[in-house]
Amino acid sequence: MKTLTAAILIGLMIACSPEPEGGLVENEVEATRSDGTGSFKMANREIREETLQMLGDAGIEYWIGDDGAINYNLVDGEEIDKIGNDVILTYIRRN
Repeated sequence: MKTLTAAILIGLMIACSPEPEGGLVENEVEATRSDGTGSFKMANREIREETLQMLGDAGIEYWIGDDGAINYNLVDGEEIDKIGNDVILTYIRRN
């Protein structure tokens, strides 16, 4: 009976613990600026470099901020999403 009680308590403690604050999130996105621009960060260097290459090839205007974030105009958001998905799927297939 003590084992069952201990198991239930441990299960409740694990299930009720607060979520980590972005510990596993590799990408950060900010798209709520009033100036019509958005930004995102990518931690994986290979994915980041390939994304930047494809943005340049597509003629999408972007710039790197002081914090390393990739800034862009919100009107290009859908195209950037497509490029990001393509790059990430290609990376997954290779690895």
